[in-house]
Amino acid sequence: MKMLVLLTTAATLAFSAQAFAAAPECAANASLDARVAAALAKPDRPASETAIDDVRRSEVRFLVAHVKPGDHVLDLGAGAGYSTMILSAAVCDGSVDSQNPEKWDVDFKARPAREALAKARPNIHLLTTDFDKVPVPAPLYDAIFIGTIYHDTYNFPGHDAAAVTKDLYSTLKPGGIVIVVDHKSADGKGAAETNTLHRIEKATVLTDFKAAGFELAEDSDALANAADDHSLKVFDPVVKGHTDRMALVFRKPK
Repeated sequence: MKMLVLLTTAATLAFSAQAFAAAPECAANASLDARVAAALAKPDRPASETAIDDVRRSEVRFLVAHVKPGDHVLDLGAGAGYSTMILSAAVCDGSVDSQNPEKWDVDFKARPAREALAKARPNIHLLTTDFDKVPVPAPLYDAIFIGTIYHDTYNFPGHDAAAVTKDLYSTLKPGGIVIVVDHKSADGKGAAETNTLHRIEKATVLTDFKAAGFELAEDSDALANAADDHSLKVFDPVVKGHTDRMALVFRKPK
């Protein structure tokens, strides 16, 4: 937290929209490898984030592959902002709305870190709202990222999965995408382990998004791990950072 708060004015200037747009990784012909490497190499990223890059590199690559310079992106359930910073670099002169419920900012003391991100990166904007009450932005989002927290939406009092996905649908432009990465439960578990093992069955996620009107655009095994038998809590040292994760992309029809 403290390292984030100490970001300098010089870093803020370095990561202006103009600086992003002029960077080689923001060129139309930039390779995915170059874009991923550049996002991870930004010097304002705190040690608490760079320390986990090795276990999140595959997720970062999957995420960056599905956004582009100029995109307006929502990072839903951003936590302290790891993926927000990656997205901020990947969209270059685009923008990122970094969302948390107020309860997360309070319970996990995430607000200071998020405020530091927004101060350091002019293309990051904070959004504090319930998961099912994200306001319709102008312009509509090109992409929404839900990184290992979709299962958490089931754990809030009064949760209604239909309300969350329906709300997200309304914030996304026609043809826009939702990128979902989450820890898999075993087949047949549905949403029974969202608050115990912090896992959710892929079939449940597919059903939720289909019911909201989304089309499945991609079902990737990029984050799969056959060695995970789905029986352990995702924070267990045996599987932490190496769970079997779904990597899904849903599209709002044009």
